[in-house]
Amino acid sequence: MANSFTFSLWLYLAFSVVRSSASLLAYAPSRTACPDISKYPLVHTFTITQQVLNPLERTYITDRESTVIPESWEAWLGNGSAIGYNTADFTGHFARIGIAFSGGGYRASQFGAGVISAIDARNTTAVAAGTGGLLQVASYLSGLSGLYMNNFPTIQDMVLGSQPGWLLEEDLVLPGGAADLTALENVEYYGAIVASLVAKTAAGFTVTIGDAWARMLSYHFLSGTSESNFFDPSSHGAGQLWSQIADATFFKNKQAPFLWNNSLTLPVYEVSPYEFASFDPDISAGANLTFIGTSLSGGAPVDHASCITGFDEAGFVIGTSSNVFWSLIVYQALLNEAAEDVELLQELLGSLTMRLSPNGQKRLLTRFRVSPFYGIASSTNPYSSNPELNLIDGGTNGENIPLNPLLVNARAIDTIVAVDASDDTDEDWPNGLSLLFSTERLSTLLVDSHQQLPEIPASTDDFIAQGLNLRPTFFGCDSTDTPLVIYIPNAPPLTGDAPYTNGATAQLQYQVNETEIILKQSYENTVGGFVPNTNLPDPNWGRCLQCAAVDRSRLKVTPTVDRSAFCTTCFTQYCYNTANLTSSAELPNRQLNYAGPNSKSL
Repeated sequence: MANSFTFSLWLYLAFSVVRSSASLLAYAPSRTACPDISKYPLVHTFTITQQVLNPLERTYITDRESTVIPESWEAWLGNGSAIGYNTADFTGHFARIGIAFSGGGYRASQFGAGVISAIDARNTTAVAAGTGGLLQVASYLSGLSGLYMNNFPTIQDMVLGSQPGWLLEEDLVLPGGAADLTALENVEYYGAIVASLVAKTAAGFTVTIGDAWARMLSYHFLSGTSESNFFDPSSHGAGQLWSQIADATFFKNKQAPFLWNNSLTLPVYEVSPYEFASFDPDISAGANLTFIGTSLSGGAPVDHASCITGFDEAGFVIGTSSNVFWSLIVYQALLNEAAEDVELLQELLGSLTMRLSPNGQKRLLTRFRVSPFYGIASSTNPYSSNPELNLIDGGTNGENIPLNPLLVNARAIDTIVAVDASDDTDEDWPNGLSLLFSTERLSTLLVDSHQQLPEIPASTDDFIAQGLNLRPTFFGCDSTDTPLVIYIPNAPPLTGDAPYTNGATAQLQYQVNETEIILKQSYENTVGGFVPNTNLPDPNWGRCLQCAAVDRSRLKVTPTVDRSAFCTTCFTQYCYNTANLTSSAELPNRQLNYAGPNSKSL
């Protein structure tokens, strides 16, 4: 366990690191003069019935949908004859698509990466399968943010390339080996983390366990870290800002869907490259991301000479959206899974942040951020009197798939791809629970502000009994008042092979060969679809996915276009239909138990 001697080693090395690498200090926010808020307001508000998107988001979507996406549809569908349509008939009326990737630790990151590879037009094998191109026709993307912070590379380049953005083979907690906490490499690792946190504290900001968690994740998901420099006192992502996504060439050229991450207090918040916002009825406001962390009252700076920049540090945003240390219930679940290692992490990060916090205050379970909505809409916003926000993992209310931003009425999304890598079952597979939680919240709290989800099974038992957690399913195929949902669950290989994609959420280290297998299985399931009562991939699945993606376009043109015969056949096989329920028995020989090695777990 960590002790005063260990922390002293970290602190000594931290100051040594400061002398040798000022780049680590870039983790700390800074202060600058505030902009003229009469011209550049820091907060904008709206109502439930008259929602207002950030103007930069509106421009991004308009430009992407008018210049980039039409060409992407034509590249993906060709002239449309392969699925029974004329692509040109839909020009100017293509379905607006959003893609949401669930949380779930390294398991979800790797599964999501495999899915991205399978729907990316830059992957020629995926293009040949018919699935490659879905990513390019999407307008919005929620989750899997590491892709954007690494300049939107292909998955092969980011995860397995010579200059990878991911380093999952280095243990997240003790990369220098678990045998000795005071081993030099572990001390160097935590010394560099302490250096960044000391810098933030010295700049006048409180640090929490979430800050240490953020710096650890930065080593493993942000660019600039490699096997060769892992223990060097270089920046390791310190100073990369979430708002800098907007400055990247791929983003300026509208080459990728618009991005969010989700965080949660009681309302749900979203973080785009432009703003921090909530479309939940109680909040209905957005704040300029560049100046997030500035003390505001009623949308105006408390001190006009001192606005905060750099608070949207990328690791900090990613760490906030994956911060599960807020809840003793969640913490206890992890503790039961790997008691010794969880206690070690608590001791390491808890003692670290306690020593750096004012008066030794141990803010272990939450991450504190100045609320930009203090004093806003006090008549409707019950949180307007609280100057701080406690932001945590956006999936801890059960909505592990971040659908909330995609269902905002003002975004008018027609089709949602829901990628689910939740660990709901005993074998760490999804069972539809996230969709059920979202349905409940939408139908009770968000009736007027968000679109509703289409009809889904009433329980997780029904999801499992009908086999819907083992293969892709289309929900809402014939609905006219909800989006069509393309549900892609993490599932055992359709071939009957032993599965590697269902590692535990708390598993914090994967060797390269394991990741290669996970990406391969995720990719093959995503391009494979299913053929009932066999272990064969569906040779028509790629075109069926195209049918689902383009389907809402039929209803947006005048006169509407009938669903083609080919697509009707696809929908018979893949649509959820209460009049013709499917069975898990149609999906034989699926192995459920994790076949991977017993890797080091949290």
